[in-house]
Amino acid sequence: MRKVLLFLFLTFLFAGCISKGYRGVPFWHAMGGPLGDVLNGIIDDFNRQHPDSLPIVSVKMGNYSTLSQKLMGAVAAGKPPVLAQVYESWTSELLSAGKIVPLEQYIKGENGLGKEVLDDIFPIFLEDNRWEGEFITFPFNKSVPVFYYNMDIFEKYGIEEFPRTWDEFREVAKKLTIDTDGDGKYDIYGTAFPVNVWMFETLLYQKGGALIKDGKAAFNSKEGVEALQYFVDLVYKDSCAYLSTGYRHQDDFAVGKVAMVWGTIVSYSFMKNKITFRLGVSRIPRDRDSVVVISGTNVALFSDIPEAKREKAFKFIKYFLQPEVQARWSIGTGYLPLRRSVLERPEMKEFLNKVPGMKEAILSVEHAIYEPRTPAWFTGRRYLETEGLEPVFLGYLSPKEALDRAAALINVELQRIEKGAKSAP
Repeated sequence: MRKVLLFLFLTFLFAGCISKGYRGVPFWHAMGGPLGDVLNGIIDDFNRQHPDSLPIVSVKMGNYSTLSQKLMGAVAAGKPPVLAQVYESWTSELLSAGKIVPLEQYIKGENGLGKEVLDDIFPIFLEDNRWEGEFITFPFNKSVPVFYYNMDIFEKYGIEEFPRTWDEFREVAKKLTIDTDGDGKYDIYGTAFPVNVWMFETLLYQKGGALIKDGKAAFNSKEGVEALQYFVDLVYKDSCAYLSTGYRHQDDFAVGKVAMVWGTIVSYSFMKNKITFRLGVSRIPRDRDSVVVISGTNVALFSDIPEAKREKAFKFIKYFLQPEVQARWSIGTGYLPLRRSVLERPEMKEFLNKVPGMKEAILSVEHAIYEPRTPAWFTGRRYLETEGLEPVFLGYLSPKEALDRAAALINVELQRIEKGAKSAP
């Protein structure tokens, strides 16, 4: 207990010190590498165009786990940033604690966004940021899953287009798993992937299943078992895929050892300079439905902050939404443009024309849904990976056994959250 209290004290102390140390409007985020470079460039340009004593200050907080820990510590200490990236599950928790200032008043206010802008934003992004019909947060870095494929390998082995269904995908993957030198070992695999919650949940929803339903885990259903068994069979029954760790599958794809790989649409910005073949991009194959699950964060404004700083932060959100800024963001990072009209800008058209299939992949957002927003899902998602998926790929449990075990753990977490909400004053 002493160690826990000491950790919390140091976390709160750190949060207070770091918050006090910034002049201007700190924006806490987890954008690093080339993504961070693009974001910082946009922030610098905004500050040049809005010179005053309250510049937006870019504050990188490592990865999302680090951002979550530091953000929760800062909020608990009453020293939050002005603006920060947040996942939906974080938002639900912070909102219930009264630590977020809803963006509704800014979006619908005199200097808000206006109907024309809101109508131009992809509907799923608006829906994802409303709680009980009110804007609480605003979309920021959003992505959809896609497949990347080697067009040279496709042409060489007579595959004319990327498979449109998962059944077709399996057949193409088997056809493109090849022993090129006759030594009895595969030199090219049809596909490869790590243990992947995003991949599982997308096929789950396409089959008509759900992650959580009526307040309980629902992925251990017939649809969930079918979805998980499909990917397991690619590896162990059809032998047209192998299980990867980290980004090995993308590295192998880049050197021609894998024909097709799942990834976020953002992966293009990291892979494009490694690729020496003709690269194709495709939307995810469909099952009974063509739904995809969006990923990425939103941004929130916090309480315990002077109103002038929140107003400046909202000005930055408005600036970020400008079509030319959205085009710059999307081209530079690979994240989805938030507005439909951005796809018609000349620079965006030029970018899309260079990457076969990219526009169609982006437009899969028209069929998107989002993950559960309950605070329990932040932990629950990890349970699904470590207890529901990993044991099956490692051969320890059947899909049904593993998914049942993960569901039981998540149900405990859901009950804990519900109990805490009912007992809150």
